[in-house]
Amino acid sequence: MHTKELAQRHDKLALRLSVIISRLLSGEILSMKALSSEFGVSERTLRRDFHQRLFHLDITADHGTWRLSKNPLRDHTPGALAFARNTGIAHLIPSPSRKLMQLLIDENGTSPCLIGHTQQQVGTVPDCFLRLAEAIYHHRTVSLLVKGIRHDDLDPYRLIYSHPNWYLVTSQRGAIRVIRLEEVASVFLSEQHFQRRSEIGALITVQDFISALPHFHFISNVIYTFGEKHPEQQFRPKGVKK
Repeated sequence: MHTKELAQRHDKLALRLSVIISRLLSGEILSMKALSSEFGVSERTLRRDFHQRLFHLDITADHGTWRLSKNPLRDHTPGALAFARNTGIAHLIPSPSRKLMQLLIDENGTSPCLIGHTQQQVGTVPDCFLRLAEAIYHHRTVSLLVKGIRHDDLDPYRLIYSHPNWYLVTSQRGAIRVIRLEEVASVFLSEQHFQRRSEIGALITVQDFISALPHFHFISNVIYTFGEKHPEQQFRPKGVKK
């Protein structure tokens, strides 16, 4: 077999295996017959894939179909650790290790930890929360309907919980704006993407800034009363131009 043909064969194998693995991890049940037709290979070849090339995965075969076994011991700790870091609760756990995360996410035993929090119902529209989370993740500009007033061209940076409310921290023309999430009635995602400012991203993670979120409007009004500039302009981080 020529080198070029061998390379093409390996490319097809790599593509086939990557597609199969991604579908298995997403929870799909794969049909041997359908895979054979899709990739143009024999079922014998596919069986060799599963038995020899994918043997390290915990796969269950059942009447011509393949799926990942529902193994409760599968290691989900990397996801749990990422969740703790990304939501800012990692600093509350003295030892955020893989072993501790495994204990925390196991539903069969007694949970060793409990974080005290308010039992008050958070008055936020679930769909709005999800849309804003998507916009922040994908760096998409949004428009909001807040108390009957539409606000356009907002660059969402973070959803932050500061007892007892969720707050949306945004930027509009370089100035920071803070909106209490329970006041948001609708969220509209635009096709426009924005470039996150590192200065703003760093500022809004400072604990003093987070602690001041419930008082942001009051502070803005005070600055507006005693200063000539618009209150939002006073919260323009250094290096951010109008």
